[in-house]
Amino acid sequence: MVDSHDIRRRIWELAWPAILANISGTLVNLVDMIMVGQLGSLAIASVGLGGQFSWFMMPLMFAVSTGTLAIVARFVGAKDFDTAEKTLEQSLYLAFLMGIPVLLLGVLFGDDALRIMGASEEVIKLGYDYIRVFFMFYPINFVGFTAYAALRGAGDSKTPMKLSILTNVLNVLLNYTLIFGKFGFPRLEVVGAALASGLSITVAFIVGLILFMRGKLILRLQPTFRLDLHTIERILRIGIPATIERAIFSFYNFIYISIVTRFGTVALAAHQVGLRVESIAYMPAFGFNVASSALVGQSLGEGNPEKAERVVYEALKMVTAFMAVMGLVLIVFPKYLVMPFITRSDPNYADVMRLATIYLIIVGISEVPLGWVFVLSGALRGAGDTKSPMYVTAVSKLLFRILPSYLLGFGFTIPPFSIGSLSFPGFRFEGLGVIAAWFAMTIETFTSAAMFWWLFKKGRWKYVKV
Repeated sequence: MVDSHDIRRRIWELAWPAILANISGTLVNLVDMIMVGQLGSLAIASVGLGGQFSWFMMPLMFAVSTGTLAIVARFVGAKDFDTAEKTLEQSLYLAFLMGIPVLLLGVLFGDDALRIMGASEEVIKLGYDYIRVFFMFYPINFVGFTAYAALRGAGDSKTPMKLSILTNVLNVLLNYTLIFGKFGFPRLEVVGAALASGLSITVAFIVGLILFMRGKLILRLQPTFRLDLHTIERILRIGIPATIERAIFSFYNFIYISIVTRFGTVALAAHQVGLRVESIAYMPAFGFNVASSALVGQSLGEGNPEKAERVVYEALKMVTAFMAVMGLVLIVFPKYLVMPFITRSDPNYADVMRLATIYLIIVGISEVPLGWVFVLSGALRGAGDTKSPMYVTAVSKLLFRILPSYLLGFGFTIPPFSIGSLSFPGFRFEGLGVIAAWFAMTIETFTSAAMFWWLFKKGRWKYVKV
């Protein structure tokens, strides 16, 4: 008999450190945006777009981290810690190697990517300054991301929380120092924001590496400096569909942000401000994503699919309560949430404020289904089923976000046409601008949640072999 109370306790034990770590990180991003915001809307748009391009590199991180979490969770559930630790070691080597081409991509072609996204030359100049510096730290960023995934799969979400908080505290201090040139350092502005992020990630990585090698964590790292192709193949067999999914997601997001960018710098600035505020709201969902991934994988490793299913049901109840509150806050208090990110001296203050407020009201409607997307997709990945999320992303993002954003945003014309003896007049829809893109995003969230629920109920994830 599965004890629901015990499951809820275990979900919360894993979820709250992940929630706190991500709230901490998101708060730092918000503080970062507030500091950058003092430089004006051009700097906001440049750093936001540079960060968006950086985010497009997430698929490669998912290739390693998703497979690592699923395999480590299975073997920890089966009490096979030797194989779990071997998986950890190989995943870190793989993550570092995959980070190198990303570094080269950002340094050599970051400006071209921003140009393709439709940014103005002013935004490209500042955004590329940001990208060139931050991408230098990508191999370390990949390794840290993968190590956190391994620990969470093993049931330790507190250590990633502590290391994330360390990263974030350092980031705030370095942001203040390097953006504005304090304590005798030069005023680096946008470049300072990128350098602060990279240095803080590096320091936390070094601390985490020492803890792993000294055996202070649930998993111990004993480097052999040899690649085990069988283990790497096992990681990638699960991770590659996740990579394809995230690549599709990033490609669609690339198109989506390009659509938003073409509505103008004011619309882009409002989008970036709204996105940063909303990122706080969905942090609880990320925590329950981590918990459901780890506990589903561990339950299947124990040979108990009934327990794995109960984990998901309980996680859905909990995330619904949290996200309902978050959505209500976004809808009721949007103006107050936006105000800290826009300086009154900016000539576009009123327009950015108005649009960012509208953004939060629209996305607030979809916070509960967004929580379901996090939990259900996390459960499937924790079980090793990374193909289903790939299919959902491929269909839902294109049909319900990209196409409506473009057609309803820019407008379209239907010429006169006839069917048999019936004639129909043509008409022109003028377009709703950036607001259409935000409505499309909300509709797509509801659609994705419905698709994931259907896949979960089919139950094929219970029989995936890792």
